[in-house]
Amino acid sequence: MSFLSEVKNISEILQAFHDTTLQGDVPVINQAPMQDILDDLNPVQWLNHGGLQAEELNGFVHRYLKYATRLHHPGYMGHQCAPVHPAGAVGALIDAYANTVMGIYEMGPGATTLEWVMVNWMLKHIGWLPQNLNKNSESNVTAAGVFVNGGSMANLLALIVIRKQAVPDIWNHGNPGNLALMVPDESHYSISKSAGILGIGQQAIYTVPTDQDGKVIPSKLEAVLQQLIDDGKQPLALTANACCTSVGTHDPLHKLADFCEKHQLWLHVDGAHGASALISGKYRTQLAGIERADSIIWDAHKMLKTPSLCAALLVKQKHHLETAMHHEASYLFHEKQQPGIDFIHRTIECTKSALASKLFFVLAAEGESIMAKYIEHQYQLATKAYDYINTQPDFVCAVTPESNILCFRHLSDDATQLSTRAELLMQKKFYITTVRFKGKQYLRLVFMNENSHLDDVVCLIETIRKIVGTFQ
Repeated sequence: MSFLSEVKNISEILQAFHDTTLQGDVPVINQAPMQDILDDLNPVQWLNHGGLQAEELNGFVHRYLKYATRLHHPGYMGHQCAPVHPAGAVGALIDAYANTVMGIYEMGPGATTLEWVMVNWMLKHIGWLPQNLNKNSESNVTAAGVFVNGGSMANLLALIVIRKQAVPDIWNHGNPGNLALMVPDESHYSISKSAGILGIGQQAIYTVPTDQDGKVIPSKLEAVLQQLIDDGKQPLALTANACCTSVGTHDPLHKLADFCEKHQLWLHVDGAHGASALISGKYRTQLAGIERADSIIWDAHKMLKTPSLCAALLVKQKHHLETAMHHEASYLFHEKQQPGIDFIHRTIECTKSALASKLFFVLAAEGESIMAKYIEHQYQLATKAYDYINTQPDFVCAVTPESNILCFRHLSDDATQLSTRAELLMQKKFYITTVRFKGKQYLRLVFMNENSHLDDVVCLIETIRKIVGTFQ
């Protein structure tokens, strides 16, 4: 029997896993001690002797899934990871077995075509001119993009692109030592991490103050820029959040774009989570002005039901992306028939996975209008939960939600918030996260799951109330 025939059995196991998850009677999370998992799965045995097929494989997958965090569970309100549509998993399976590596066109013509289509789909929703296949067209007229392994990689690649535009000879001569970034104080840590990787350094990050809702205060920008210049630094870019990871609010992009245009400064928008709202007629206004950015990142594996990882870096002018890095490899780059395009010039990886295919299969199965309704449902649930929690005398919310992220806290000390979350994870009925915002610890809900409802939030609040009562 072919090993691929086992896929049918595995799909049936996954279907049962999905069905039991939706019922909500199984744990949403099972953080068993690693030694217990080793004893249960006995992976070393299979590594040494092989034979993990047929019934043995079925049994192993059953046991393995006991320790999977169930993202389709009604009590899953945790991290910004998608409860995936099965079509996305099918797309991943197809490309995984075909081993579609599509950095160069000849290794994956179909996958390259789908990535070209999905990049253009994103560009159109932003409001940029999509890329075209006319090799004689001006490269700086159209926008462009590339799918990479996650938002952190996308932000790193964005800074590589930005740095090249600011310092054209960077590839040969290295960093000049005076480069700096203007970054909101509520930014994702991948921005500062990327600055460290690129040798820009943490001391060259100039934080821009945000207001009580976590949004950049435009009136503070001039002072930050002047301080940067007084310190002898060369500004690379201003980064903006759409939305910020902590509480889900959006920076005022039009005002930030005005500032950047005035000072001829690159505007980079981290839209890893919130850019998906561009497909919603109701919520795309949260991103007003995003079309004025120079670069944007957008994660499909957050709000588009797509398996991880599936993120894109998008730039307004194609040539900025295609000239950011230097490539030399005679086994790849030489005169040859080229009926398509290569993505390898746009990314760090040489062996590039077919990431965009997963998003294509999801959207092709659901359709854009259904996906838009899903996003709107999740955003509206956050608003309903906010309205409910605000009526509870012993709870308070951090900010009015602008996305599907909602932060709140019990009216007790910071340590109690953390202890409460720890107890919730022990009980395994709810999975939520926590965040420190404006000096206080908050409990954090991210409504990724369309199987979660306001009744689940009510139950969560009652559960938290009981937990806090046991601490007193």
